[in-house]
Amino acid sequence: MKKPIILILAATLLSLTATARQPHRGYRGFFEWSNSLRSENFAYVDMSGNLYFYRESTFYTGFSTSHGYQINPKFFIGAGLGMEGCTNDNIDNWVVPVFIQSRIDLQFGKFTPFGDLKLGANLSEGIGAYISPTIGYRFNWGRKMSVNAGMGLTLAGYRVEHFEGTWTGPDSYELQYIGTKHHIRPYFSFRIGIDF
Repeated sequence: MKKPIILILAATLLSLTATARQPHRGYRGFFEWSNSLRSENFAYVDMSGNLYFYRESTFYTGFSTSHGYQINPKFFIGAGLGMEGCTNDNIDNWVVPVFIQSRIDLQFGKFTPFGDLKLGANLSEGIGAYISPTIGYRFNWGRKMSVNAGMGLTLAGYRVEHFEGTWTGPDSYELQYIGTKHHIRPYFSFRIGIDF
């Protein structure tokens, strides 16, 4: 496990010494490894019927790819898809986005930052909204490839069926279906990937 991490760090450090070129007009593709962190509230009911809440940090990891057209050295537009799963054993949550991506690549001397925005739909847990802005830095890696590292926020929507409970007697409780509601989970995201 340590060997792949050391190789990734060494490749990243080597790429830090290179200056990234501005992208050229035409086709451009991205492949990214995504990592997201979220602090979530969970609820459970014990055997006595008491409702308890607890907070737990969850970590998601996965991949995404997008492909599109580089309009000029600064602006890119494309579309893509991804998949991130929760690594906690007791939680089976996924974020499965399909999105449209816009990106701006800037250059200030040797400094090459970028800004990225993905808008679309999260296909897991009912269909919900997906919004993911990212800022980062692009490193040159060979003639036609670059390494991108960025941080941002991911908002992944989902739908949940809601029920309302009422006491119908001293020892009886009845649940009534209210309907489906849309919610959004925020995640702090870190991505590293390549563009080609």
